Amino acid sequence: MELVNLVLCGFLKSPMGLNANLEKNFSWLVFPGLIRAIVMLQGVVFFVILINQETADYFKVTSEGIANGQYWRLISWIFYPFVEPSSYGPVFSLFFMFIILRISFLFSDSLENTWGELRTSLYVYSTIICQTLALYLSAIGFFEPAFLQILTNQIFYIALFFAFATLFPNIEFLLFFVLPVKVWIFAMIILVMIIFSCINFPPLFLAYGLAFLPYLIWATPRLYKWRKYKSQLNARRVKFQSQSNDGQNQALHRCVVCNRTELSNPELDFRVAENGDEYCLDHLEDDGKPAAS
Repeated sequence: MELVNLVLCGFLKSPMGLNANLEKNFSWLVFPGLIRAIVMLQGVVFFVILINQETADYFKVTSEGIANGQYWRLISWIFYPFVEPSSYGPVFSLFFMFIILRISFLFSDSLENTWGELRTSLYVYSTIICQTLALYLSAIGFFEPAFLQILTNQIFYIALFFAFATLFPNIEFLLFFVLPVKVWIFAMIILVMIIFSCINFPPLFLAYGLAFLPYLIWATPRLYKWRKYKSQLNARRVKFQSQSNDGQNQALHRCVVCNRTELSNPELDFRVAENGDEYCLDHLEDDGKPAAS
């Protein structure tokens, strides 16, 4: 139960709200710079594949491999590089791998600075476990096998990117190294692509749901609170504008006898009588007393 509480605290609360005893008991789960370590290992594998293309097959999750008992593929996929050396040629592949490394380091530093090392480690561990389970179920035919070909190693980066985009939606990346685009727009584009692939292959909804379960556990309450806050903010804004409009249409002077105001009768002048009430000059004597009705 303590581990379950730790996960819930890690995903649903702020770093300051983590139970001190849980942090002490499960400090062994903390891996500072875990994302950086995984990405750097992917860089090593990238160069290995660059030297020998045949080694790439040993890192992928395949139905044939799982059927033959090659369960180590359920771990090796984590270290398969996001950029395949054979996709763009050696030079461009090196360049794109360098860009991926820089962006991944940004994800790592940003998440650890915001969540702390414990929550970031929990997020990475749980994401890898859920995505490994989704890949395994796809390999044995429980989920749509197309899941293996659509993303494979990219799902890990997408889970990191979604978390980063949720926390820092207004950070800008340069599209084609020229056009600045906010991170949340890239996230929405990826989400639309995922939804489109799920529409073409409906069983993928389950596969993606499991693969991104840690993100959904964390992001869903956050999205609910954000929408609730926006709703309350809009209600307060409407109320403020309504009060402002009422204030603009509210008369400053009003005769207690005829109820005429400077808005209804701009030509009138008003005075305060001895009794403290306000009258128009038609209902006020020269000595400041109300006129006899």
